[in-house]
Amino acid sequence: MSKIQLRHLANGLPVILVPHQGTEATCVLALVRAGSRLESGREGGLSHFLEHMVFKGTERRPNARDLTQILDGLGADYNAYTAKEYTGYYIKTASRHLPLSLDVLSDMLWKSRLEKDEMEREKKVIIEEINMYEDNPLMYIGDVLENALFSGSALGKLISGTRQSVSALNREQLTGWWQRYYHPQNMLLAVAGQVSGSALKSLNKIFGTKRSAGNLGKFKPFKPAPRSPGVALHFKDTEQVQLALGFPSYGWGDRRLLALKLLATVLGGNMSSRLFVRLREQEGLCYSIQAGVEVYAGTGLLAVQAGLDRQRLDLAIRLIREELAKVTKTGVREDELKLAKEYIRGRLTLALEDSAAQAEWYGKRWFMEQSLESPVAYLQRLNKVTIGQLKAVAKQVLQPTKATLALIGPFHDVKPWRKLLD
Repeated sequence: MSKIQLRHLANGLPVILVPHQGTEATCVLALVRAGSRLESGREGGLSHFLEHMVFKGTERRPNARDLTQILDGLGADYNAYTAKEYTGYYIKTASRHLPLSLDVLSDMLWKSRLEKDEMEREKKVIIEEINMYEDNPLMYIGDVLENALFSGSALGKLISGTRQSVSALNREQLTGWWQRYYHPQNMLLAVAGQVSGSALKSLNKIFGTKRSAGNLGKFKPFKPAPRSPGVALHFKDTEQVQLALGFPSYGWGDRRLLALKLLATVLGGNMSSRLFVRLREQEGLCYSIQAGVEVYAGTGLLAVQAGLDRQRLDLAIRLIREELAKVTKTGVREDELKLAKEYIRGRLTLALEDSAAQAEWYGKRWFMEQSLESPVAYLQRLNKVTIGQLKAVAKQVLQPTKATLALIGPFHDVKPWRKLLD
């Protein structure tokens, strides 16, 4: 097999086959369109909880050790993750073990026991995970920002849920969520690496059995309301303040995304970016500062994030705003655009040497955009982005009235920080 293929199994489950020469490994990635964006108030954390629980035992492999012992015995790399719009599960092994890894994965996704006693134990684990994130301002600042920027939407909720919502979850909710979303019409498989001609036969045998249909993961659209700049504070008595300054932007499939990602790279994508040079190298205000883009269905955000000395936080915010205003007014230079394009090209090339990254590349694009665009085609589009397009998205996105400032530090009063955004 030499070409990328999109096939459908007998039960309708879409499968993307991504052959890659020069590797002995094969990665299988399962994506489920179920995440925190689908959850109501009483369901907070269900998608993430279920991700944990499928590792706790199946009908044929009754406990967690039965599952992990098999995978560890293969020397497998395996894990799972929950996002706001989907949940992912992957197993990467030597290619000769693909049938067994498929068998284990299908067992987990479709034959989990979801036992009540195990669920009660896992609640404690997840609450400790929530504690871990809240105790690490560097990890938690993004949640504080998105909670404020997407206020009133499920996009603003914690993926993990809260301590209260997790503690209140019951087995009926968990099994209902599993039955509702874990079915072929709401899932996708991507298989990347050494993919032989027999792979499709194994997939059909193991994953192609008929299953009851459920719900499709459909998201309510989010449209930011016109407003003045917002400030969100999370009190923590720290010497270093974590800052995130965000702006609503574009969703999956928007043709302006490439220009926005290049703009974020110029502003704070690496150690030669404008914000890094200005705030760290010239002013010594921070150890690190970065700008990046998050993308969701129908919306997204561009955010600047930094860890800063609280005594010089006012100055840092003013300088960040200066740099954003400057790029909006005068745009970027040709040499900056060229460097940003080469940076993205280089990082993508290095990442896609791994079969797991290739499975995720094609899997997510099909899941979110119904696109099988190759990295080569993506980079060809990237190369065509112009200075004028970067200036246009800067004016559209970096509008001061649309800014949301999130801070984790020893603060209670939003007024002084709101004044800095006016």
